[in-house]
Amino acid sequence: MFQIIINHSGLSLGEIEAINNLFSDYSVYENTTDNDFDYASILEFEFIKHKKNSFFDFISIEKWTLLIEIIKNIKKRRGSKGLKFKIKITNVDKFDDYTNDEEEPIIFNKTVFLLNHKKDLDFIKGLERIEIMIENIVEMYTYENRKVKEEQLANNKITKDKTRNKIVNKNEDIMILIFDEINRKWTRSI
Repeated sequence: MFQIIINHSGLSLGEIEAINNLFSDYSVYENTTDNDFDYASILEFEFIKHKKNSFFDFISIEKWTLLIEIIKNIKKRRGSKGLKFKIKITNVDKFDDYTNDEEEPIIFNKTVFLLNHKKDLDFIKGLERIEIMIENIVEMYTYENRKVKEEQLANNKITKDKTRNKIVNKNEDIMILIFDEINRKWTRSI
């Protein structure tokens, strides 16, 4: 099962309802967060999916497009006070029950997109380019994984990991991306 965690602050009931209606087919956990007084509102999504599924198999491109339009509308309503927006995509290997405290999934990687631009144009450009970056990241991970496997095969260093049967929370790779409004592209944060 796929899950979506939504954290928000300063959204209207109508905006929250629009987002929840969009994701009515998913297991959604909604939380209210503390206000950040530098912004009118905060909106964070965490999409938790199996590593074998691509993001746009998880969420159809139609739902993604509707989500982007909802977020653009929220941003425009906030004006110069702004919207602090974050998307996390968490890829897990084992997905029995993510909410069970006794068994946590094995986490392979997380990708985080942070948009905290107060200018509408910069925010919208970053938001529209997330889709392209998600597709590029999938290609990048596929290429890197293939290269590592080829090197391991060449060096005869493939060994069976016996700890794989035990469920542990291990963050192997976290990629944090921030939108560079000058160059109009997502850059990896250090």
